[in-house]
Amino acid sequence: MMDLSHIQFHLVDDNDIDIAVNVKLLNLAKISDHISTYTSAVKFLDFIEQHPENFKTGVHVVLLDIMMPVMNGFECLEALEMLDASIVSNINVFMLSSSIDRNNIMKAEKHAIVKRVIEKPLDVYLLKMALEDVYGQ
Repeated sequence: MMDLSHIQFHLVDDNDIDIAVNVKLLNLAKISDHISTYTSAVKFLDFIEQHPENFKTGVHVVLLDIMMPVMNGFECLEALEMLDASIVSNINVFMLSSSIDRNNIMKAEKHAIVKRVIEKPLDVYLLKMALEDVYGQ
């Protein structure tokens, strides 16, 4: 089993319960102790804008909800891709959706920054396997 503890997780979801459950699951699975949470895509993007140096190093995984008010996951993806390459190169996105819609999967897969679309509720075993696929190279 690969050590994933160096990964910095960023959970972006408008549902406080989903955030709390996902943080608990990541902690119980001992995937990472580095977890930041954001209740909107706007708050996440604001954080990056205010602290770009945090994202220029390290490994950052964003668990990004697709369906959110104000700015949805796809709009957030487009904003992320507009950021400086020194930031974007350290970020991999795993889209989270409560319904696996084939159109959403195809739309997400068009973005190089997106590594997987994962169905809610989050299955940490599947997430671990996906992380090992991405970072095990």
